[in-house]
Amino acid sequence: MKTLHFDIAPPETTHQSALRILKTKDGRSFVGKMKKSDAKKWESAFLTQLAIQRPKFPYFTGKPLRVIVALFYQPPKCRPCKDIEWKTTKPDADNVVKTILDCLVIAGYIEADQKISDLRVMKLEWDKGGFTEVMIDECSPFLATQVASPLKS
Repeated sequence: MKTLHFDIAPPETTHQSALRILKTKDGRSFVGKMKKSDAKKWESAFLTQLAIQRPKFPYFTGKPLRVIVALFYQPPKCRPCKDIEWKTTKPDADNVVKTILDCLVIAGYIEADQKISDLRVMKLEWDKGGFTEVMIDECSPFLATQVASPLKS
């Protein structure tokens, strides 16, 4: 398992919130990200951090991947937390992780996000928060008997 630590606070805005209907010079409409959006700024900062640890080749090429993303947010000042607690407020975990996975592909950490068969996202709050961790591993095979089937009685 490859564990990557990034000293960058998780995004407060999401990939989805940055999308807007934009127009080309000739007047055609398209959906794109605003260059000055907070999500675009975070993406740029994260890509800079990824470049520091960039691998020569994508991890576990040709294999199904397990990716675990741990987002450590700073809690609000009115409610400090000495222990790690679950964050249940915005942003939505599924929207935050899209940007992170896109960046991992762009920076060459993984071949393509469709290779991810097991994806887990944890949003956490901690007084020592303000960082992001990503764990990438090969999915191990499992036996059919290990899967709980709703068809079995």
